[in-house]
Amino acid sequence: MNIPVQARKEQILASISFVSSHELAIAAGYAGVCDGFRNWCHEYGITPVPGRKSHFDPKLVRLRLDQIQGLQETKANEHTANAEPVSLVEQRRARRVAR
Repeated sequence: MNIPVQARKEQILASISFVSSHELAIAAGYAGVCDGFRNWCHEYGITPVPGRKSHFDPKLVRLRLDQIQGLQETKANEHTANAEPVSLVEQRRARRVAR
C-alpha cells in the first residue's frame, strides 16, 4: 500500500515547477534580471512565489499575462466546454490576435 502513496507523492512533486527570475526575464525579452524587468513585473502585477522572491509560478504568470491582454476567456476555455483539445499554436494565435 505504501508504493501507491509514494508514487502519488512523486507525481504531485513532479507537477510543481517554478520559473526563476532570470528565466522569466529572458522570456520577457530582457537580458537578465534588471530594474526594467522588476518594474515590468510590478507594473503588471506579476509577483514571485511567497517566500521565494526569485521564483515565479508559471501558471500564475500565464494567467496574469492573459488578463493583461484581455484573454481571460481564451479559446482554451471555449474548447474545454466542448471537450476538444486546443493546441499551443491556437493559444498563441489567440494571444496575438488580442494584441
